[in-house]
Amino acid sequence: MYRVAVIGRGLIGSAAARHLTEMTDGVVVVGPDEPAERSSHTGVFASHYDEGRMARIVDPMPEWSITAKRSIARFGDLERRSGIAFFTPAGYLGLGGPGMSYNDACAKAGATQGATLRRLDAAQIRTAFPFLNVLDKADGLTETGSAGYISPRGLVAAQTEIAAKGGAVLLRDAAQSLRPVSGGIEIATMGGDTVKADKVIVATGAFTQAWSLIEKNLNLKVYGRTVVLARIDEALLAEFDGMPTMIHCESDAYILPPIRYPDGHHYLKLGNGSDRDERLSSPEKLDRWFKSAGSESDRRDFTRLMKSIFPALQACEHWRTDTCATTYTASRLPIIDFVDNDRVLVAVGGCGKGAKGSDDWGHIAATTILDAPRDHSIARDKLRFS
Repeated sequence: MYRVAVIGRGLIGSAAARHLTEMTDGVVVVGPDEPAERSSHTGVFASHYDEGRMARIVDPMPEWSITAKRSIARFGDLERRSGIAFFTPAGYLGLGGPGMSYNDACAKAGATQGATLRRLDAAQIRTAFPFLNVLDKADGLTETGSAGYISPRGLVAAQTEIAAKGGAVLLRDAAQSLRPVSGGIEIATMGGDTVKADKVIVATGAFTQAWSLIEKNLNLKVYGRTVVLARIDEALLAEFDGMPTMIHCESDAYILPPIRYPDGHHYLKLGNGSDRDERLSSPEKLDRWFKSAGSESDRRDFTRLMKSIFPALQACEHWRTDTCATTYTASRLPIIDFVDNDRVLVAVGGCGKGAKGSDDWGHIAATTILDAPRDHSIARDKLRFS
């Protein structure tokens, strides 16, 4: 029997497992590897099957700034201990305009956390980032030093590697059900294994409610999101030299600079979402979405937006889409709370920006499940599901 089982080996789950191995023994992690082929896969998926996520301290909500700062501060140590590089300090630019409050809110929270920030007017934006097409009254906010992008695949791999070195047992399978038994919780996997643990952390992202591992309604909203990737061939790469990660405040789109993907090509990525996107409330809907090419209307709109922001993309000949799922909570903060007395804890709800602070959300989950001393400025009440 294990002391703690972590179900889910995504960004928060792998972080929780790693932190647990530094606090206790008897840790088992239940979660499958990325499927080799999506179209024929049967089972769960995850949104960390990608090479680019934003990492920055600035955020309109202070809680996200706090956890991002604490997480980013650990990245160098995680890379060193795992031998896996996953963070590129490319910087950040919030590209706003007249009457928009997003940069103001980000700057306030970022300054509180000591981020290195600078406000830019249109002329300064054009000088610093000549590849951008900006309005004459554009407003820019930059963060340097702490901001950049994460390979979510790499971060999960690093957390998993360190957890394994720390003694965690890895069960590369998906959990199918939980049930209370004498003295603990029994986990049945899709592959037919059974694991028993004293306590369980459920960090299963978009599949948490749909997979029916948790009986209580957490009031989660899961949306299918489409991203567009423009392939930046060698002839175009120089055009984007020095490009930071970006938020386009008017559209609320996030944009990542050209990143090398497993196929050997570099892609510039744009993603966005709204409440009009498809709600994914069942395993069947999630399976279909992850195996699809996403929304055709989003593909058209996002491609048009990318070409308007980056004139050089008019010459880009190769475009593709990808899909992911985002899980929102009512509070717009993760839920890290017990749902079965003190034995089953959920840690879910990246709210579209969970990667940057995932290491710290995992730390909060680990200290909560163990009832360990908690040195954190975010009150537990803010992370409860009810």
